[in-house]
Amino acid sequence: MFLEWTLLPHGEIAVLLKLSADDVQLKFEDIFCLKKHQTCLKEAALLDYFVGGFWWAKEMNFTCQQSSFIMALLQLLLDNIKVHSVSDKQMPFAENFKAFTQNLLATRMSSSDTAVNPLFDVDQIKSITDYFKSSLFQHYRLYQFLFTQPREEMILRMERSIDVANSADFAAPLEEGMPPELDDIGLAPSPAASPPQGKEECLIKNEEEPKEYQQGEIHEIPEDYGVEDVQEMLGDVTKEMLAKLQADFTERLRILEDSYVSRFELCQSLQC
Repeated sequence: MFLEWTLLPHGEIAVLLKLSADDVQLKFEDIFCLKKHQTCLKEAALLDYFVGGFWWAKEMNFTCQQSSFIMALLQLLLDNIKVHSVSDKQMPFAENFKAFTQNLLATRMSSSDTAVNPLFDVDQIKSITDYFKSSLFQHYRLYQFLFTQPREEMILRMERSIDVANSADFAAPLEEGMPPELDDIGLAPSPAASPPQGKEECLIKNEEEPKEYQQGEIHEIPEDYGVEDVQEMLGDVTKEMLAKLQADFTERLRILEDSYVSRFELCQSLQC
């Protein structure tokens, strides 16, 4: 007889083979009671181990019986890593690999009495060997460490102490320490209410205001300048500027002339 997975019958395995990867993961969470796989490393590793094995069997187009054998073999080898059934110790790598080989070769044996055909062909056995080698046996020490070393529950919080100053030991802030009467000192006094005026006074005042406004406009109108006035102003400004430039230029020429004369006299005195 071949290994069969006892947790699920063939009918339920056939249903799982039609589901998506996310639905298979949800189903396996209920089967193995892995409700803390998002925070527990051990549960996350177990869920990945079984979901990955089942999905690989689905991609290999295995039948329900073949998929049941793969899941049973995954369960057997993992239980051997946890605790050996006889000595209550972990099974070494060599013995566990031997158990894997024996169970896998048993699927190739056929009996003439029972007329049982081999469960896998040669190519399928090679594929199964390669998968278990890369998924389980390659990380055998990691699985041993996972099931032997206890992991302390991490407390995802941080305690902090904050010292709060006593308000009685310190002076109040500037705004809170000032009396409210000081705020009224900087405010401008409100304008006094003007006495009521009669209708006749209002009419006289309104008539006088347009006259004053018109007079102000008359005084503000600038005088008009003609073209001759502008030319005369520009001529005066130009003459004044040219006179300053000519005086400046003459002064510079005089300074240069004095400098050259002094140098010439110095040279004559040296020659003599």
